[in-house]
Amino acid sequence: MRKSLPLFALIFLLVTSLFLTMKRADAQSDAATPNTEARKAVDDFNRRFIENCRTMNNKAAVDLWAEDGVDLLPGMDPMVGKAAISKWLAGLEEQSKGAKVTQCDVDWQNVKVSGDTAYEWGINTQTVSLPDKPQPFKNKGKITLILRRQPQGEWKLALESWNSSPQR
Repeated sequence: MRKSLPLFALIFLLVTSLFLTMKRADAQSDAATPNTEARKAVDDFNRRFIENCRTMNNKAAVDLWAEDGVDLLPGMDPMVGKAAISKWLAGLEEQSKGAKVTQCDVDWQNVKVSGDTAYEWGINTQTVSLPDKPQPFKNKGKITLILRRQPQGEWKLALESWNSSPQR
């Protein structure tokens, strides 16, 4: 009986150690794996964000904004609230008659989803042909978006900020 007690203790320790190691590996895997459903929804948001830029669909672009969203565009005062952003986009539509977006892309460098918040940054590239200019306007810069999941589950734009990269 005495010989089986140390053997039992050794087996117990090995099994417990193996169990704890597996449990720790599962926890690390869960922490490292983003919420794939939320990430897919953010990727879908990004697809629509780009598509609205490419097609100059400002009405659909407004729908991507949260009611209290903030747009921090270069050289402009902050636009606070969906109504202010919508008004600016409507004015932009009037100013850009005849313009055509020939390129609008974002190379997302980092996308993080944490609970009901997603934040991302990337390199954006745009080319716009203007009717009164022989050469298209080209811009390359950096963009940051913060998205917030709404009570109904959809992701909306809470904050946008971008600027142009130096000309090289």
